[in-house]
Amino acid sequence: MRGRRRAQGAAPARKRRSSRRRWRPSSPAKIEANRRNGRKSRGPRTAAGRVRSSRNALRHGLAAISRHNPECLPEIERIANALCEGDTDPLLFEQALIFAENDYILRCVRSEGLATIERMRDPTATPFTKPREALAQAKARFRQAKRVYEQLLAAKIKNAATTSKDQHRAPSPTNSMVTSNGSTEPIQEPKPLAMRDEFDAMRLALPDLKRLERYERRGWSRRKRAIRDFIEIKSRSES
Repeated sequence: MRGRRRAQGAAPARKRRSSRRRWRPSSPAKIEANRRNGRKSRGPRTAAGRVRSSRNALRHGLAAISRHNPECLPEIERIANALCEGDTDPLLFEQALIFAENDYILRCVRSEGLATIERMRDPTATPFTKPREALAQAKARFRQAKRVYEQLLAAKIKNAATTSKDQHRAPSPTNSMVTSNGSTEPIQEPKPLAMRDEFDAMRLALPDLKRLERYERRGWSRRKRAIRDFIEIKSRSES
């Protein structure tokens, strides 16, 4: 007899389930939801948005600092060699490289933080990180630029009207305007905006400074771990 008969009263054998899942067509609602989610994640579409997003990696360059970067390697190796003091242990030198790399990053973070605050001294500057008041600042800058443009346009029209009446006279200098009685008056140029004080600059720079905290925390953690491993390897080799 082929195979073995099942004993009387025994439980029937279970059917083996296929490991492959059956393919089910997506519902129209799911397809539409996928399309909506896909439209949200296509990045900026305007020219200004694309230009701004294209420079996201060039804000500070902290992510590019590494011992594998040829531009940073000489400085990192110099610190590592000074830390090893002539010891040729490769494990010790590896921890020294990690320490030097993160020490270099921490120095750059401090320099970038000072540069961020100094950049915000400019009254027209805005943080790279989008703050809540970005729209209000943009409207204020637009109104100010509109006023400056109206002043320059009025001065240009007035200068053109007076020079058309006195074409036989010598042309007036570019920084002056001929009046109706023949005298020249300087054109009132818009006054430059006053620089922000350090307190306002630091307050507005907080969104960018918070972004730098991530690199600072990671640098401190890795440098601390490298110091601990460096001391442990050094003590084992000397014992």
